[in-house]
Amino acid sequence: MSLKTQDRSSADPGLSAWLTLVQANSLLLDLLEADLMASQGMPLGWFEVLVQLTSAPDSRLKMQELAHSVLLSKSGVTRLVDRMEAAGLVTRAACPTDRRAVYAVVTPEGREALRAALPRHLDSLAERFTNHLTPGELNMLRTTLQKVLDAHGFVPTCPSVEQLASADEPREAPVG
Repeated sequence: MSLKTQDRSSADPGLSAWLTLVQANSLLLDLLEADLMASQGMPLGWFEVLVQLTSAPDSRLKMQELAHSVLLSKSGVTRLVDRMEAAGLVTRAACPTDRRAVYAVVTPEGREALRAALPRHLDSLAERFTNHLTPGELNMLRTTLQKVLDAHGFVPTCPSVEQLASADEPREAPVG
């Protein structure tokens, strides 16, 4: 039986769902990165970091917070930010209240790169993912996966497209 026609109905439902999720995730990440590299010369990880920083208060996150939000190790995000800093998309800033902490901060060039990449990424996302699901399926998938995130205390960042597209100025951090 080929992988395309393999019947997973007899497998353990948890294992089957998890493997399908992992395989779909891997496939989509590869396709979306190839599209973004071809159109913008930007790795998908850079795009994700720019999304996280642009949507964060004051357009900055502590390196450890950034690592958690993009699901990389601290050393992995450090290397990624090093490359992005060399490209002029982010910079580092000291934390005024904790000398041990360092912020990653999006630069104006990083904002522009995100705005330039956003339309093509949204087209790619539609072509590779959303066009294959109904609005109800997309909502069910989001709410189902949110339950898993909630169970483990992970709060995802989900900025609006408008927020990202018009990200000329940093959002101010909430007071209090």
